[in-house]
Amino acid sequence: MSLLELPLEILDEIIWLSLPSGIESLALTCKVVYARAAPQIERHNALKRQWRNSVIDSYGPRHSLNALYAIANDPLAAQYIQSFDFWDLNASARDEMGTDDDIGNDPNAMDKIKNMVLSSRPFNLAFTDEWWEGVKGGIREGPDTETSLFPIVTLLSQVPNLTTLRLAPAWEDIDSREDAGSMENNVYVRALDAIVELANNGNNRNMSLSKLETILPFTSEGYEYRVSLQCLQPFMVLKSLRNLYAISCVAVDDGYTGMPFQWRHQDLASPLTKVELAYCCMDSEGLSALVSHTPCLQTFKYSHQTKWHGVQHDWNPGAFIETLSRHCGQSITELAITIDDLYGEIENGASSFLNFPNLEYLEVDVQIFCGPPVESGQRQGMSRILPEGARQWTFTDIPCIGSMLPTSILAVELNTEYPHPDPIALHCLLKDIMPQRRRRLTRLSRVLMRQWQSDSIRLLCEQHEVLLEAFTTQGVPRSFMPRWKREFDQRVGGVTSG
Repeated sequence: MSLLELPLEILDEIIWLSLPSGIESLALTCKVVYARAAPQIERHNALKRQWRNSVIDSYGPRHSLNALYAIANDPLAAQYIQSFDFWDLNASARDEMGTDDDIGNDPNAMDKIKNMVLSSRPFNLAFTDEWWEGVKGGIREGPDTETSLFPIVTLLSQVPNLTTLRLAPAWEDIDSREDAGSMENNVYVRALDAIVELANNGNNRNMSLSKLETILPFTSEGYEYRVSLQCLQPFMVLKSLRNLYAISCVAVDDGYTGMPFQWRHQDLASPLTKVELAYCCMDSEGLSALVSHTPCLQTFKYSHQTKWHGVQHDWNPGAFIETLSRHCGQSITELAITIDDLYGEIENGASSFLNFPNLEYLEVDVQIFCGPPVESGQRQGMSRILPEGARQWTFTDIPCIGSMLPTSILAVELNTEYPHPDPIALHCLLKDIMPQRRRRLTRLSRVLMRQWQSDSIRLLCEQHEVLLEAFTTQGVPRSFMPRWKREFDQRVGGVTSG
């Protein structure tokens, strides 16, 4: 039986059920269906405009509540949401204008939201009235309290077609408990675990978060800005997740002002293929806790920033890169390691990328090579080590970049503030690049030096047949000199500084 042979009431029901993803193709099947679908097409277009890219004011929970109320009134609206942005930088100005209705004081509206919340499977399975009391508490107590996240987590339980998520700055509160076991007992994490478990159930692609692919940054960069990477861990085991972009995340267990990272699901791996961490603060142990569970990782880009109270005052890129290669060396094709702010010294420098046999693109700062290799047994910085009888490492010991690269490499970019930290470093890195390209690195088509605010190394680059880019853009901070950081800035919608 064809569509046109169906009773009109049944045809109307089919059209209605095709929302949101199927109505456009269904309406084009024939003129009769198109005409019959006209009211639903109008509704479809209106819902798409209003909800596809939803910006939720994170300045106060009222705005999350308004979204919950709209979804309670029209559940179809939630199916149109493809991106959620809970970090609206213009939120405070709108909040002062008083453009939102105070739904929290409307008992009928609150009852409608409550019925929707408590009938949702994650809360039906893990909570009952306990969660609803938290939602109400977040409304009463305001945006600067932990309870303000209840409405946000509730919204995350309603969005089956969400692909991109930017959380609220207050999300860091999810990892704010001092008790070492708090992540397991934290009410937010229990709710997220329930949502994620349902999303990962392959029997139903219409569960909330089952299509989430990308997480975007939700905080500013700067020495005093830091959030625990742990607060993002509940999302990392989503089967759909592919891309993680983050700013100012810390994964350091120093027993002092660091923030440790632990993998909470030892039986689950993450399907992440791209991880880009800008202005972050991690040591090799924190990195290991993450990348030992990302077997599909293809792109890893990281820029280091010393954080509040001197977390990672000294940093060890040598151990960092060794750890990355041990867990993901076979899968990584794009790699960037740069430095935003380092208050101390390089403990051990990078000495080889040979354990990345499929690496095609590499971008690094010259500074990451400015320390003794891990295998030397030496270490610089406050935990300085010089084995008895060993000759102390100097800049002249830096090997040629060509000898460190795998034969798979296609392009290399090096960023320098020459002559800082020492002019010898750059000369050592380039000394044998030409014969290495002829003998081993036959696929290497592009080697570029990018110099901060100068082109004084032009002659050196010409001698070694290396391209030179003088980064002299006025008003742009040094941290934006690496190409990957500028691409990151565009991809995430801009980096804000504290």
